[in-house]
Amino acid sequence: MRRREIWGIALLAAAGLTALGAHAVLEADRAATSQRLLLYVGVPASNIGDGLMILAILTGAAGIMLLLPALIGRIPRTLLRRTIGWTTGMAAAAAVPYLGLVLVFAYLGAVGIGDTVKVVAADGQSVLVTQDGFDGDIVDIYTEHDEFHYKWARRAPEISGWPRVKDQDCRLDATGGGLQFACGVTRVDIGPKELR
Repeated sequence: MRRREIWGIALLAAAGLTALGAHAVLEADRAATSQRLLLYVGVPASNIGDGLMILAILTGAAGIMLLLPALIGRIPRTLLRRTIGWTTGMAAAAAVPYLGLVLVFAYLGAVGIGDTVKVVAADGQSVLVTQDGFDGDIVDIYTEHDEFHYKWARRAPEISGWPRVKDQDCRLDATGGGLQFACGVTRVDIGPKELR
């Protein structure tokens, strides 16, 4: 076995493990979403899963590019070797647009189409504010649920649009039994019912 084949096998194995990791993270995110929770580990978990998927696709493509020529080159009959080589090349060329499209959508998911801003109050309570990346008209507020999850509390059309939440000087204040999220002069109350 040549070094090229060993690297190809290693890259394919790494791609498989990375794809399994991406699937696990995205499945955990889907399970949280079904309960109106946001899985957050410094960034939303969906961003991590999509980033792992990009890594798996690129690593797998590199492994196949190293492994296939070496395996096809071992075929003893010239006509069969050339036929398989050309067929493999055409199949790879046909797969490029599909993989490119998958990579584009995975990239959009990995970098996040919208914004997620974490704001912490003086007493340590925190909220996540998400805003869509297109026109900024959908703003959702999530309150702490546990160490890695935030629970959807309410939609906040008061702070939607421009300027975006991430570009404003926003703060979170604890009030009697609730929280108050303020961006500039606009205030959004998050009552005790929404904190549960």
